[in-house]
Amino acid sequence: MSGHHQAAIQVFDRVLAQDPSHVLALSAKGSSLSSLGRPREALKCFERAIDLDPETAEHYRNAALCQLELDEPEAARTLLDEAQKLNPEKAWLEATAVEISNLGEALLTESGKHRTRGIGLTGKARYRHALHVLQMALELHPGLTEAARALAEVWAHLGDTEKRDQYTQLAGRLMRATAI
Repeated sequence: MSGHHQAAIQVFDRVLAQDPSHVLALSAKGSSLSSLGRPREALKCFERAIDLDPETAEHYRNAALCQLELDEPEAARTLLDEAQKLNPEKAWLEATAVEISNLGEALLTESGKHRTRGIGLTGKARYRHALHVLQMALELHPGLTEAARALAEVWAHLGDTEKRDQYTQLAGRLMRATAI
């Protein structure tokens, strides 16, 4: 929680050396790895947590975020479907959509040596990656203005002015709807 993820990972590794089935340590290690921009390693932790504790929606959600970061939207969708079965609360789903949207916006804005998320794609591939993530966020929460706005930016970079305008208009409608 204090942002010392590398030190936290060492602590989690010590816990897991004594108890490889410690679900909380696995999940926390996965979160730290994810925060450090290491989604492949984090995914392994979350998959193991799912194996040990298949009734906890957060493990599936966290694994899905890793899959999205790795640009595997189909695998992410399967995990999110399972998470939603376990936790169908609207507020939880909307919070998940916001988290996904934040990932999409990070993928959209980070570049070069400052990149801390994703798999290091550049150019149009980076925008297509962000597109997959942001579309999923908007699918989960159709009222998410930030995702619509970011999708307009993605389409602008991909050169599709019609879709850019479509998402710009959607963002405007969503902003007006929340202002009422």
